[in-house]
Amino acid sequence: MRRLAAGICVGILLGSLTYANAQTTKAIIMRDACDPASFNAAVGAGTCVSGNHGSTLFSDFIGELQSDHIAGAWRFNPLLNATEGHFSLARLNLTDGDQTTIQNAGGETHTFTRVGNFAGGFVPPLNGLSGNPDPAPECALMVNGTLVPQPVSAANQFVEAGKTESGPTAGRCELTIGNARFGGWRKVLRNATT
Repeated sequence: MRRLAAGICVGILLGSLTYANAQTTKAIIMRDACDPASFNAAVGAGTCVSGNHGSTLFSDFIGELQSDHIAGAWRFNPLLNATEGHFSLARLNLTDGDQTTIQNAGGETHTFTRVGNFAGGFVPPLNGLSGNPDPAPECALMVNGTLVPQPVSAANQFVEAGKTESGPTAGRCELTIGNARFGGWRKVLRNATT
Protein backbone atom coordinates (compact mmCIF):
# COMPACT_ATOMS: atom_id res chain seq x y z
CA MET A 1 0.00 0.00 0.00
CA ARG A 2 2.88 2.36 0.81
CA ARG A 3 4.42 1.65 -2.60
CA LEU A 4 1.15 2.42 -4.32
CA ALA A 5 0.78 5.71 -2.40
CA ALA A 6 4.42 6.61 -3.09
CA GLY A 7 3.96 5.76 -6.77
CA ILE A 8 0.88 7.98 -7.00
CA CYS A 9 2.74 10.86 -5.31
CA VAL A 10 5.71 10.49 -7.66
CA GLY A 11 3.36 10.35 -10.64
CA ILE A 12 1.57 13.53 -9.54
CA LEU A 13 4.89 15.27 -8.90
CA LEU A 14 6.31 14.31 -12.32
CA GLY A 15 3.10 15.34 -14.03
CA SER A 16 3.18 18.72 -12.28
CA LEU A 17 6.82 19.26 -13.25
CA THR A 18 6.09 18.34 -16.87
CA TYR A 19 3.22 20.85 -17.00
CA ALA A 20 5.32 23.57 -15.30
CA ASN A 21 8.15 22.99 -17.77
CA ALA A 22 5.70 23.16 -20.71
CA GLN A 23 4.88 26.76 -19.77
CA THR A 24 8.01 28.67 -20.72
CA THR A 25 9.16 32.26 -20.95
CA LYS A 26 10.21 33.47 -24.41
CA ALA A 27 12.21 36.66 -24.92
CA ILE A 28 11.40 39.26 -27.54
CA ILE A 29 14.30 41.68 -27.99
CA MET A 30 13.83 45.17 -29.44
CA ARG A 31 16.89 46.58 -31.19
CA ASP A 32 18.01 49.81 -32.78
CA ALA A 33 21.32 51.48 -33.61
CA CYS A 34 20.61 55.14 -32.87
CA ASP A 35 23.52 57.55 -32.47
CA PRO A 36 22.66 59.61 -29.37
CA ALA A 37 24.22 62.91 -30.53
CA SER A 38 22.56 63.03 -33.97
CA PHE A 39 19.17 61.61 -32.88
CA ASN A 40 18.93 63.92 -29.88
CA ALA A 41 19.92 66.93 -32.02
CA ALA A 42 17.31 66.10 -34.69
CA VAL A 43 14.41 64.88 -32.54
CA GLY A 44 15.02 66.18 -29.02
CA ALA A 45 17.01 65.50 -25.88
CA GLY A 46 16.53 61.98 -24.50
CA THR A 47 15.35 60.46 -27.79
CA CYS A 48 18.39 58.14 -27.81
CA VAL A 49 20.40 57.24 -24.71
CA SER A 50 24.06 56.25 -24.75
CA GLY A 51 24.92 52.56 -24.81
CA ASN A 52 26.32 49.67 -26.82
CA HIS A 53 23.50 49.58 -29.36
CA GLY A 54 24.97 51.21 -32.44
CA SER A 55 26.03 54.43 -34.07
CA THR A 56 23.67 55.04 -36.98
CA LEU A 57 23.43 58.76 -37.66
CA PHE A 58 19.92 60.22 -37.82
CA SER A 59 20.50 61.29 -41.45
CA ASP A 60 21.52 57.72 -42.38
CA PHE A 61 18.44 56.34 -40.60
CA ILE A 62 16.17 58.66 -42.60
CA GLY A 63 18.05 57.84 -45.82
CA GLU A 64 17.56 54.12 -45.25
CA LEU A 65 13.84 54.62 -44.63
CA GLN A 66 13.57 56.70 -47.80
CA SER A 67 15.26 54.08 -49.96
CA ASP A 68 14.12 50.80 -48.36
CA HIS A 69 11.05 51.72 -46.24
CA ILE A 70 12.77 49.92 -43.36
CA ALA A 71 15.78 50.56 -41.15
CA GLY A 72 17.57 47.24 -40.83
CA ALA A 73 19.01 47.79 -37.35
CA TRP A 74 15.57 48.70 -35.97
CA ARG A 75 14.04 45.30 -35.41
CA PHE A 76 12.63 42.74 -33.06
CA ASN A 77 14.41 39.43 -32.44
CA PRO A 78 13.76 36.72 -33.18
CA LEU A 79 13.41 38.06 -36.70
CA LEU A 80 15.72 36.12 -38.98
CA ASN A 81 16.65 32.46 -38.93
CA ALA A 82 20.15 31.98 -40.36
CA THR A 83 20.21 28.18 -40.27
CA GLU A 84 22.62 26.55 -42.73
CA GLY A 85 23.44 29.86 -44.40
CA HIS A 86 19.86 30.55 -45.51
CA PHE A 87 17.97 33.51 -44.12
CA SER A 88 14.24 33.34 -43.52
CA LEU A 89 11.71 35.14 -41.36
CA ALA A 90 11.70 33.49 -37.95
CA ARG A 91 8.59 32.80 -35.96
CA LEU A 92 8.43 32.78 -32.21
CA ASN A 93 6.63 29.55 -31.41
CA LEU A 94 4.43 29.99 -28.38
CA THR A 95 2.14 27.55 -26.61
CA ASP A 96 -1.03 28.66 -24.86
CA GLY A 97 0.09 29.93 -21.44
CA ASP A 98 3.70 30.74 -22.38
CA GLN A 99 4.90 34.00 -20.86
CA THR A 100 6.93 36.54 -22.85
CA THR A 101 9.45 39.14 -21.77
CA ILE A 102 10.17 42.21 -23.83
CA GLN A 103 13.74 43.49 -23.64
CA ASN A 104 14.76 46.79 -25.19
CA ALA A 105 18.42 46.44 -26.17
CA GLY A 106 18.32 49.69 -28.15
CA GLY A 107 18.78 53.34 -27.27
CA GLU A 108 15.22 54.53 -27.91
CA THR A 109 11.90 53.77 -26.21
CA HIS A 110 9.97 51.25 -28.35
CA THR A 111 6.43 49.95 -28.39
CA PHE A 112 5.03 46.42 -28.54
CA THR A 113 1.43 46.69 -29.69
CA ARG A 114 -1.12 44.07 -30.74
CA VAL A 115 -2.69 45.34 -33.96
CA GLY A 116 -5.51 43.98 -36.11
CA ASN A 117 -3.79 45.01 -39.34
CA PHE A 118 -0.22 46.18 -39.81
CA ALA A 119 -0.08 49.94 -40.42
CA GLY A 120 1.74 53.06 -39.29
CA GLY A 121 2.42 54.22 -35.76
CA PHE A 122 2.13 57.56 -33.97
CA VAL A 123 5.06 59.36 -35.68
CA PRO A 124 3.67 60.74 -38.98
CA PRO A 125 7.04 61.33 -40.74
CA LEU A 126 8.13 57.73 -40.02
CA ASN A 127 4.77 56.43 -41.23
CA GLY A 128 5.24 58.12 -44.58
CA LEU A 129 8.90 57.11 -44.95
CA SER A 130 8.11 53.48 -44.10
CA GLY A 131 5.29 53.27 -46.65
CA ASN A 132 2.61 53.02 -43.94
CA PRO A 133 0.93 56.46 -44.11
CA ASP A 134 -2.18 55.48 -42.16
CA PRO A 135 -1.67 54.74 -38.46
CA ALA A 136 -3.01 51.57 -36.86
CA PRO A 137 -5.83 52.63 -34.51
CA GLU A 138 -4.29 50.46 -31.77
CA CYS A 139 -1.10 52.56 -31.98
CA ALA A 140 -2.32 56.12 -32.40
CA LEU A 141 -5.31 58.41 -32.19
CA MET A 142 -6.04 61.93 -33.36
CA VAL A 143 -6.43 64.52 -30.59
CA ASN A 144 -7.18 68.12 -31.62
CA GLY A 145 -5.66 67.48 -35.05
CA THR A 146 -2.48 65.90 -33.67
CA LEU A 147 -1.54 62.23 -33.89
CA VAL A 148 -0.70 60.92 -30.40
CA PRO A 149 0.15 57.45 -29.04
CA GLN A 150 -2.56 55.29 -27.58
CA PRO A 151 -2.25 54.99 -23.79
CA VAL A 152 -0.15 52.23 -22.30
CA SER A 153 -2.15 49.02 -21.80
CA ALA A 154 -1.61 45.27 -21.70
CA ALA A 155 -1.89 45.30 -25.52
CA ASN A 156 0.22 48.47 -26.01
CA GLN A 157 3.47 48.38 -24.07
CA PHE A 158 6.17 51.06 -24.08
CA VAL A 159 9.61 49.71 -23.15
CA GLU A 160 12.31 52.23 -22.30
CA ALA A 161 15.86 51.82 -23.60
CA GLY A 162 17.81 49.24 -21.62
CA LYS A 163 14.74 47.93 -19.77
CA THR A 164 13.04 44.53 -19.73
CA GLU A 165 9.35 44.13 -18.96
CA SER A 166 6.97 41.25 -18.63
CA GLY A 167 5.20 40.78 -21.92
CA PRO A 168 1.81 39.32 -22.70
CA THR A 169 0.91 35.70 -22.06
CA ALA A 170 0.19 33.55 -25.12
CA GLY A 171 -3.47 32.70 -25.49
CA ARG A 172 -4.75 35.92 -23.92
CA CYS A 173 -6.32 38.68 -26.00
CA GLU A 174 -3.02 40.64 -26.08
CA LEU A 175 -1.21 37.67 -27.66
CA THR A 176 -3.80 35.46 -29.26
CA ILE A 177 -3.14 32.00 -30.65
CA GLY A 178 -2.39 32.03 -34.39
CA ASN A 179 -0.49 34.53 -36.50
CA ALA A 180 -0.34 38.13 -35.36
CA ARG A 181 1.51 41.31 -36.19
CA PHE A 182 2.92 43.76 -33.71
CA GLY A 183 4.38 47.21 -33.65
CA GLY A 184 3.88 50.59 -35.23
CA TRP A 185 6.09 50.78 -38.30
CA ARG A 186 8.10 47.70 -37.37
CA LYS A 187 6.67 44.23 -37.10
CA VAL A 188 7.16 40.89 -35.43
CA LEU A 189 5.52 37.80 -36.74
CA ARG A 190 4.97 34.90 -34.43
CA ASN A 191 3.20 31.61 -34.54
CA ALA A 192 1.53 30.27 -31.43
CA THR A 193 0.16 26.77 -31.12
CA THR A 194 -2.10 25.10 -28.63
